[in-house]
Amino acid sequence: MMITTAIRLTAPLAFFGYAAFANLSLLQGDVEGPDAGGFLKGEFSQELDTLYRTNLPHREVAVGWVGMARYALLNEGRDGVVPGSDDWLFSSEEFRSHDPDTIKLNDTLDYMSQVHMALQAMGSELVIVPLPAKIDVARSYAPSADQINVMSAAYDQFLTDLDTRGIKAVDTRPALVAADQPFFQTDTHWTDSGALAVAGAVAASGLIATGNTEFTRTDQAPVSFAGDLVAFVTSETLGPIVGLHSETITPYVAESATGDTGGGGIDLFGNSGPKPVDLVGTSYSANTNWSFAEALKLSLAQDVLNHAEEGQGPVAPMHAYLENLDPADAPPAVIWEFPVRYLSDPKLMDALTDEEEASDENA
Repeated sequence: MMITTAIRLTAPLAFFGYAAFANLSLLQGDVEGPDAGGFLKGEFSQELDTLYRTNLPHREVAVGWVGMARYALLNEGRDGVVPGSDDWLFSSEEFRSHDPDTIKLNDTLDYMSQVHMALQAMGSELVIVPLPAKIDVARSYAPSADQINVMSAAYDQFLTDLDTRGIKAVDTRPALVAADQPFFQTDTHWTDSGALAVAGAVAASGLIATGNTEFTRTDQAPVSFAGDLVAFVTSETLGPIVGLHSETITPYVAESATGDTGGGGIDLFGNSGPKPVDLVGTSYSANTNWSFAEALKLSLAQDVLNHAEEGQGPVAPMHAYLENLDPADAPPAVIWEFPVRYLSDPKLMDALTDEEEASDENA
């Protein structure tokens, strides 16, 4: 404990030392400073900001050290992260307002109803898998009890709204709460334990018929990585000094006795057996490190084709999926993995409006 405290106290000392060095370098360097006339035009602060952004020596290193000192002293990060206790980090996306009118929840639900009816017309069943917020599951590390209640209520309301509209959904929260560390400490995403628990909940819900294909789990080499939220605090190199250590996961594939090599990829050459279930969603499904598609294969005892995409949110991948889906090849069921925190994303439905605008321009 004393060693850790001593290490943390070195951060601010190093920061102030570096600040003196950096400003001396700027004064001695051949750089153009702010124009005195900027005082009159109200542009001085902007010019000063530009000066430091473009000319500060070792800028990336400086940002890392400043972020580390800020976290160690104040338990704060930059916009994008909200630190909790015991070095747990939460995405600031889980701290947005979830007022139904503000976030235009009905627009999102209307689109889900359209997806539901479109798939139904092709003989496919839509099953939504809502993922509760990390703060709603990892409650003991949460920085705000009030926000736990906000995100918990948002999840419950989402399930109620889907049920009212006749859209099938799996209540995944009990399985995640019961799982052994379902979310990473410093990353937005779930662990393989969380993904497997949700896959089990999908199978246990009875909303998707289980198959009779036996899959065997084959572990791959463990992967170590810096959690995506660490970048909002400090650098990957400096993170461990303040307790933000690398995460480790063991990805796996589900292999069937009939020769499926797993991986959750798309079978371009067709399949002579029963049509597999399709999976659409976000990085929770798309990132093969989390092994969600493989967990679904193990739990549902049938093949699963993964159409999820990283960095697109939950709506854009579904829109692209429907645009490319041949009704003759429609699967018996489509799983739509949908993190609840996206409901408050002001750009959630942009994937639809952007395409409409592009169509209008091309007309």
